[in-house]
Amino acid sequence: PLHYMLNLYRRAADGEGRPRHGRRLGTNTVRLVQASSRDSLSWAGRWYVQPLTYRLEGQSEAEHLLRATVVYLPSLPMVHGRLLCTLELAATEEAPGVLLSPAARPRRGWAEADVTPYLVLGNSTAGSLALRHVCVHAGRVGGRDALVAPSHPFLLLYLNDTQAGLAPPETEPHRHRRDAGTLARDLPGYLREQRGEKSDCSLHSFPVSFAQLGWDHWIIAPHRYNPRYCKGGCPRLLRYDYHAPNHAVVQSFVHQLVDANVPWPSCVPYRYSPISVLMIERDGSILYKEYENMIAESCTCR
Repeated sequence: PLHYMLNLYRRAADGEGRPRHGRRLGTNTVRLVQASSRDSLSWAGRWYVQPLTYRLEGQSEAEHLLRATVVYLPSLPMVHGRLLCTLELAATEEAPGVLLSPAARPRRGWAEADVTPYLVLGNSTAGSLALRHVCVHAGRVGGRDALVAPSHPFLLLYLNDTQAGLAPPETEPHRHRRDAGTLARDLPGYLREQRGEKSDCSLHSFPVSFAQLGWDHWIIAPHRYNPRYCKGGCPRLLRYDYHAPNHAVVQSFVHQLVDANVPWPSCVPYRYSPISVLMIERDGSILYKEYENMIAESCTCR
């Protein structure tokens, strides 16, 4: 599952975490959910059957489900043949079992079966999805292979997350404070090195690793991040290219002509761009999410 999500991340974002143009996820968040219940598996001759249950409780109200798929390996090579696998929606008292067909051609061996109707229409029971993983050993007569259990399928939830904030899990607080303190000590020294540059309000680079922030235990990718920052004095005459609001123009005149206690406009970010983050959640799920307003792209005075 981790390799699958890393490949998904690399298709959707570049090495710095910037979302790629033309990415085809169709949403800003993808959560990988592993089966929480794996009932006793059984081999019966050439056949392998294992019931799987995926728990869906705890989804935030800010997350809106757009699509759900189950990812599995439909074919596995073996010494004396292949293991051919499929998925079935488990039968209930109200409905019979349903064979799930792949939604598209397998990518790098993985196939995705669309299960959106069974979640959106409430066919899952008590916030869960029950499936059966069924495989058959196809090979030469007389050939013998070790009866090894295939990889467990996993559930992908494609979500529209309207919650914009980036909040780390409430774990390892001591580590977070220690590494954050290191970053705070490094920042003044970095700013002193920039004193030779022009004082006008402008954009500056400041690459930082998530390890320095104490977040490397839950952020898988990217490893480094350049949020950038705005620094410099705002000019007496705010030029058009600063994109300063009218209020900042008036405030600068008030500071100069009326009352110096009114602060001079400050140099702050004006335009931002997002980054994509691949992370581990508290329950062990793997999450891909695009966070808006994470990289400063230009500066203004206000």
